[in-house]
Amino acid sequence: GGKMSEIEPLCVLDFYVHESLQRSGVGKQLFEHMLSREAAMPHMLGYDRPSPKLLGFVRKHYHLSNFEPQANNFVVFADYFKHPASSAMPAGSRPQPPLLGYAGGPLHDGGDAASYPPPPPP
Repeated sequence: GGKMSEIEPLCVLDFYVHESLQRSGVGKQLFEHMLSREAAMPHMLGYDRPSPKLLGFVRKHYHLSNFEPQANNFVVFADYFKHPASSAMPAGSRPQPPLLGYAGGPLHDGGDAASYPPPPPP
């Protein structure tokens, strides 16, 4: 039988990019920005009820496809368990990302798409 592990990875919910912007790199930019802000790597995340499109996205961009389906529809890829020393941290010990000034929300250009200011340099 399989070994049970209690883990507390950073969790990702599905996200949506408007059809007019799909397949243009916007989703990858959003995901990469989140990874940077959270000091995370895709294989070290948990994915909560990922859609088929999200699973295809992480397979295409991060070569993640090997996971055991769970009864709760939560996905943790096998690579999470292969690299525990590289970035897994005990629950509650992950550093908090710095808060940046996004209180104003998205900047609207009059169209349907919202654009956000670029992140500050590291």
